[in-house]
Amino acid sequence: MLVHKGTIMLTTPRLVLRRLAIDDAQAMYENWASDEAVTKYMSWDVHESVEVTRDILSKWIADYEKPDYYHWAIEYENTLIGTIGLNAVNTTHERCEMGYCIGTKWWNQGLVTEAVGEVIRFVFEDLNGNKVCALYDVQNPGSGRVMQKNGMKQEGLLREQNIRKDGTRGDIAYYAIIRSEWDNGKNGA
Repeated sequence: MLVHKGTIMLTTPRLVLRRLAIDDAQAMYENWASDEAVTKYMSWDVHESVEVTRDILSKWIADYEKPDYYHWAIEYENTLIGTIGLNAVNTTHERCEMGYCIGTKWWNQGLVTEAVGEVIRFVFEDLNGNKVCALYDVQNPGSGRVMQKNGMKQEGLLREQNIRKDGTRGDIAYYAIIRSEWDNGKNGA
């Protein structure tokens, strides 16, 4: 069984993963939520205004009352650059699905890879999880590289799973890492 702790602060050498706050609305809107390049393969559309961002944040913040809710702001050099979270959290089967996004200004710097690694560690070490999954549109290989760098392996391909924003059908790659693989990699085995 998962041992829930809620969204607690996590840190890495370069990042702080913390709860979102309503005061984050402007930075979230400016740094990624209004950027079409960021939302191209996401299930949500660009935010039309900071008010939209504020409304979404207020809903997310209310969910922090739930002990099995995990949604972090990614902070780098005291700047809010994105979010990372767990969904489809299954306490009985000790698994969850991860999603993440950051602003284009911070792409290709290893920051998401670092955040993903810390959340995987948190799931296995702190929550007693056994499996962390993630999905990405095959036209977004950078997201897949983040998963691979963190030891995740492709378990399947969901053909024509989504309709993209441009109207085309998209294949979704399904990746995961299980605790025994993570333990072996961590111990250098």
